[in-house]
Amino acid sequence: MHEQKDNIRNKLAAYKILAVEASITIVLAFLLLMSVDAVIAYSVALGGLAFVIPNTFFARYVFRYSAAESLGLAIRWFYIGEAVKIIMTVLIFAACFIWVKPLNVIALFATFMIMMFVNAIGLALLKTKQIK
Repeated sequence: MHEQKDNIRNKLAAYKILAVEASITIVLAFLLLMSVDAVIAYSVALGGLAFVIPNTFFARYVFRYSAAESLGLAIRWFYIGEAVKIIMTVLIFAACFIWVKPLNVIALFATFMIMMFVNAIGLALLKTKQIK
């Protein structure tokens, strides 16, 4: 029972981090649209989405089963989720390069890296919160 509560708590925490990342992406893109230019703004939006969308699918796969229910299934869905995340990320970037013209590649990748940093900070904050 305790493991199931942990799984639900971790799932909610993951979705909160994803919501923060999506919000940062939207606000940043909007501010850049108002102050700089549309190409940079939609490049930032695409970079953020290239991170948030695959990670949302990853979270869905990872929390499908808890290790308490079945360790084997939990591990299997973790690997499936990771594979889906990587494939989706590659496809989103490929689609951006093929169909989005003009594209600010620096803004696209910079935002993706910022989202990776935000994710790492969110996970670190969760870990320190769980330790205390």
